[in-house]
Amino acid sequence: MIVTGVPHRRDARPPRYSARVPAGHAPFALWNRTGNRAVALLLRSPLHPVVSRQLALITVTGRRSGRAYTFPVGYRRAGERVTIPVGWPARKQWWRNLQAGARVGLRLGGEQRSGVAEVRGDEHSGMVIEVALDPRSSG
Repeated sequence: MIVTGVPHRRDARPPRYSARVPAGHAPFALWNRTGNRAVALLLRSPLHPVVSRQLALITVTGRRSGRAYTFPVGYRRAGERVTIPVGWPARKQWWRNLQAGARVGLRLGGEQRSGVAEVRGDEHSGMVIEVALDPRSSG
């Protein structure tokens, strides 16, 4: 029996994607949900040396939400500085949380590190995130 005036549970949910999602975004979203999770699991496992020379996990905190987001990124390291290129910056949002400088966590080569990140460049000429790693604790 259906009670009138009460929406069906399926009808009460908001749409999964808004009309603002650009055409061709579905493959990108699929990769984010599946591929990134698989790479993150690998980077956290004892098998991390297979990919950890080129990939790291970055943890970024949302400015408004306060929620922590962790995902794999490509990187280059020179001493205690890490450079992360941002491919397709117009399609990504995470780097916007770092525009005024922000604390980030990085899993580099199987080791958890932290530091302060700064955005360099712009969406049109190219963009990188530069992270100055904190000194290692001697604990």
